Amino acid sequence: MALFSELDLWLFQAVNGFAARSAVFDKLVGGLDMTSLKSLAIFTVFGVLWNVPSKDLRRQREVLLVLFAAVAVALVVNRSLSFLLPFRARPMVTPGIGYVPPAGEHHVDLEHWSSFPSDNATLLFAVATCFWFVSRAWGLWFAAFSGLALLARVCLGVHYPGDVIVGALIGIAVALVFNRESLREALARPLLLLEKRAPTYFYALLFAGLFELATLFWLTRKIGKGLFHLLAG
Repeated sequence: MALFSELDLWLFQAVNGFAARSAVFDKLVGGLDMTSLKSLAIFTVFGVLWNVPSKDLRRQREVLLVLFAAVAVALVVNRSLSFLLPFRARPMVTPGIGYVPPAGEHHVDLEHWSSFPSDNATLLFAVATCFWFVSRAWGLWFAAFSGLALLARVCLGVHYPGDVIVGALIGIAVALVFNRESLREALARPLLLLEKRAPTYFYALLFAGLFELATLFWLTRKIGKGLFHLLAG
């Protein structure tokens, strides 16, 4: 465990060491971490894959629909580990590790959660895995984009590399489970039936779900946080 921590810190310092060398570079890194950019990428690739012609359109759409369940369960696993394991402070608020803050201001909604594991990594790589099951080219493109976005979070001091790697592995593993044919068909069949019988309601729900997914469940998290504080008194 000590060796893992030392390696994790060394990798973090190597990535974070690029910060504050160039204002243009720091702005680029900050831009890669913007939720709006991740949202645009998710919306765009999902829309392309939902509508692209295919010999097996039913399976294609099953994968895209089961994506929502896979992401939700992956995030539950992520948060459960976060609460069960010892709290890990984020690099940007940990003294004595040689953290280099980027030039300019970059605001991150951290919600006072543990740094380990990264929920952003879990979500993005669960999505990338599901995209890969539909199109290897688009899945790999989205995985590469996600890797850059997460590398930006390491550079900014939001996460250690280990937080990102473990978070990504959680997302990949859960997405693989949900894409087993029997489970995928059982979950997606009722939704595809709704799409045929009541397309207006189906696409309204799909858009709402996609909006929440693409904004990293911002509204759901805010409501959940409010309910938690209300119940906790």
